[in-house]
Amino acid sequence: MLPYAQALVLGARPAETWDMADGPTAPRSWFAYSLDLAPVIAHERLPGLPPIPDVLEGELAEALDVDVVYDVASAAWGGKVARLVDAPGHKLPGMLRRVPADAWDALVRLESAMASATEVRQVKVRTFTGAVLSAHVFTPTAPATPAQGLVSEAFLVTLALSAEEAGLSPDHVERLQAEARIVQALQKAGPEALNPSKAPGKKG
Repeated sequence: MLPYAQALVLGARPAETWDMADGPTAPRSWFAYSLDLAPVIAHERLPGLPPIPDVLEGELAEALDVDVVYDVASAAWGGKVARLVDAPGHKLPGMLRRVPADAWDALVRLESAMASATEVRQVKVRTFTGAVLSAHVFTPTAPATPAQGLVSEAFLVTLALSAEEAGLSPDHVERLQAEARIVQALQKAGPEALNPSKAPGKKG
């Protein structure tokens, strides 16, 4: 992870200038908020994932007017996983990275396999210097009908570890850890725990 000042010392372009490049071979800005914060942790839990592109340097940032809901069923994770949704006024912490054009296809394959994130959209991102720019983000597509059952405890645990590894705020990490504990308690409680009002379905 390269802080802003260190990036300048090393000659890297500040994030607020990334949108100035264009063309099919130009690097793309990529905002990670889920397991893509630290893909190596997901690799440890899901053997057989595609290789991780060497694009994990970046800076902490927050996406604006979006949040996550857990309504996408995942057989790999044994429960529901996170999907990005519009949420005016909300902020979602994550990591802003710059991806070379020749690494983009590998990233697409990884995101799809890691958490069913097959849709690419753009979000507005605020860097810790205060600059606001547009970035690409991966998310699962909206299900035709909301998935039944509980959020995947394994997914939440992996997400919390990924957020911690990426250097996201302790408050955000602790919230994810608390959600994992809630799901674990609901699983132990039995079928009556499947009442949607009891399960964590949204962060924020």
